[in-house]
Formats: sequence, structure tokens, C-alpha cells
Amino acid sequence: MSDNESSPLTNQFVDKVTLELLMNKNHYNRYLSQTDPKKHQEHMDHLAKMKKYRNWIINTTTEFLDNHTHQVTTEVNEAFDVYVRTMIRHFEFKKLENEDEKPDEDMLFGDMDQHENNKEEEEEVSQPTKSFWGKNKVVKKSANFGYPMNYIPRMKDT
Repeated sequence: MSDNESSPLTNQFVDKVTLELLMNKNHYNRYLSQTDPKKHQEHMDHLAKMKKYRNWIINTTTEFLDNHTHQVTTEVNEAFDVYVRTMIRHFEFKKLENEDEKPDEDMLFGDMDQHENNKEEEEEVSQPTKSFWGKNKVVKKSANFGYPMNYIPRMKDT
């Protein structure tokens, strides 16, 4: 098989994945119903079965959460374990997101007045700080560099 013959299959796969990942579910379902009625029907059957077995799914999930030694089948137990681990990771990331957002809001708007009052004092005082890249101390200087901002140093020809 030459490269030209395999290219359409690769393009179809890329197009399919792009549509699945970038379209919202309603638009994708509508697109799927028009382009691949068989796959759309399989998806609709899956949703109907989810609705039909909803109470059993919830009861089994509750039993797993209440009794960690609950046995259904190896496949169900492993799938539930993966599901719970994924959910825990999701909630931990959400918690970190929420913790990260609060300090940013405080930093951005919390002490604006105090920052404006101290701005002139900060420009006058240079405080040495430790360098992230070495052992030497870095001295922060004022924003006025003593040369025009459009000045670009040129390398001398050697």
C-alpha cells in the first residue's frame, strides 16, 4: 500500500477525532445522525440502557462506596476502581484550582490602595534579593535605565 492510499484513511481518522473532541455534544450528535445513522443509533441505544439501568447503577455504586470489599465481578470491580481514582483526581484538581484562584484575586485587587501609596517608596529603595540562577545577589534598580528605550546594542564585528 502506498502513502497516497493510506492518506485518506488517516485524514478520516483525524477528521473524526477532531469532530468528537471539538464539537459540543448536541452538535456532534446532530452531525452523527446525519453522517452515520448506525453509530448514532448505537449511541441512542446506549443512552436508553443507561436510563433503564440507572437505579441498579446507583445502588451498585452506593454498595461499593459503603463496602470496599463488595464483589460483583472482576471486570466491574476494576472498572469501579479506575472510575473512583479518576474522580478523586478530578476533585483534587478542582480543589487546587479553587485554592489558586483565591490568592490571585486577593493579590490583584486586595491591596491596590496600599500598593499605590508605597510605589514611590519602592522605586527609591533598592533591596538585594537572592538570585534563582546562582549564588550572587541581585539588586533591583529603578525602572529608569539611563538610556532611551529604543536603544538596541549592536554586536561589533570581530
